[in-house]
Amino acid sequence: MMQTTKVILLRHGECQGGNILRGQIDVALTEQGEQQMQTALSTLFLDGFSSDVLVSSPLIRCAKVAQQLAEEYGLEFALEDRFKELNFGDWDGQTFDTLYQHYAQELDSYWANPWKIPPPNGESMQAFESRIGAAWQAMLEAHQGQCVLLVTHGGVIRHLMAKALGVSQASGFYTSLKLPYAATVEIDVLHDGDKQYMSLNWGKRT
Repeated sequence: MMQTTKVILLRHGECQGGNILRGQIDVALTEQGEQQMQTALSTLFLDGFSSDVLVSSPLIRCAKVAQQLAEEYGLEFALEDRFKELNFGDWDGQTFDTLYQHYAQELDSYWANPWKIPPPNGESMQAFESRIGAAWQAMLEAHQGQCVLLVTHGGVIRHLMAKALGVSQASGFYTSLKLPYAATVEIDVLHDGDKQYMSLNWGKRT
């Protein structure tokens, strides 16, 4: 029997700390960031959206508002460690000014092809994509045929968008996907026996 699992991806709002490289550094949302998420969620629910389960990255910029929402709407709630942002190692949490003063050449090389070399003491793109893929598959198996709201990070969402579009290891593809704070993206997964077909849904939700 064919079933569709609907996943709404919600990026966190604006964070404290200014213009820093945010990977797994655990920084809270600004007041504006919390408002951005509340506005995005209000819009979702006003559109008639209903969710069976809410899954969130455990980093506080995702988890705090996600947990509040789950309690408010009585949703099943789960934290999933594997939906964290990429770990940028020595670069994580540094301001971009500082990074470009000390690592300009390495950063340029990394952005040009992040699959080639990992950040110093950080996570390779291959490892990042592997853990996101494992978390995604486990979530689909646990909630097949349901509607899932996933609160996570820009890098995670971009990878899942690329996966839905059948794009892999394309330099510059991630940076070309503009994803503002508190943006929502819908991915539908059609289950046909053991096969899965992913599609990005840009249409109005029903």
